[in-house]
Amino acid sequence: MNSRVCQKGLSLVELMISLALGLLIVLAVTYVFAGSRTNYRHQEAFSAVQESGRIALEVLTRDVRMAGYPGCGNLTFLQHLSPIFSNDVAIAGTANAVATFPDAITVTRGSSNLTSVVSMPSISQVQLVGVGALGTVAVGDQLLVTDCAYTEVFQVAGVAGNTLTSLAPLSRQYGAGSLVMRLETVAYTVVGNELRRNGQAIAAGVTNMKIFYGVDTDADRSANNYLTDPGALVPVGWPSVVSVRVNLTVTERDVTMPFATTIALRNRAP
Repeated sequence: MNSRVCQKGLSLVELMISLALGLLIVLAVTYVFAGSRTNYRHQEAFSAVQESGRIALEVLTRDVRMAGYPGCGNLTFLQHLSPIFSNDVAIAGTANAVATFPDAITVTRGSSNLTSVVSMPSISQVQLVGVGALGTVAVGDQLLVTDCAYTEVFQVAGVAGNTLTSLAPLSRQYGAGSLVMRLETVAYTVVGNELRRNGQAIAAGVTNMKIFYGVDTDADRSANNYLTDPGALVPVGWPSVVSVRVNLTVTERDVTMPFATTIALRNRAP
């Protein structure tokens, strides 16, 4: 028998069925791929939100809890001889009346990098154990000195080895062992969906920050209630703040999560 007589091709019906089955398989694979890609993007956004929220709260907590830090002692018992470092300015904030608009917070504190006094040759000179512990000290820098009973801020007018000269005479002699550190002011704001520390972005995706201040109204050094503006609390005001409650909203693509923490001020804790 002629072999060409026995050859058969696909019929139109068979071809259409094959194409339909192939199309179904392609659609199924596409659906699975799209679902996996969407799930991956969601998990990626979820991880990014968690990381931003964790970093934001960690950095905020580190600075806020040190508000008014003078190196030793407790703010309640220290006498501050300089108005730029006192209970009134240790912490401050700006509350936005619109719930969806972020607040801002500013803390003033001594740096954690510190050194100690060897002697004061004169009322305008401070000899230190080592200037290097403060980093590079230049003319115009503001430093904080404390003997755990008094604090005072002085501006550097000259540096000679480990001896610093103050632009103006200090109010008193500070004995050996008194601590010297940099005076730092740190401001946190939300700009362009970023949490910024002194203008530098530290966490992305932060769309809102609301802050409440725990005030002590009965002198037991524990918060009695939380206010958005303790400055209006007469007569105690900002010095009555003993803790800070921070609420952040972090958003990345389709994921939005709230983050919250309550921070006790180190120098005003019970």
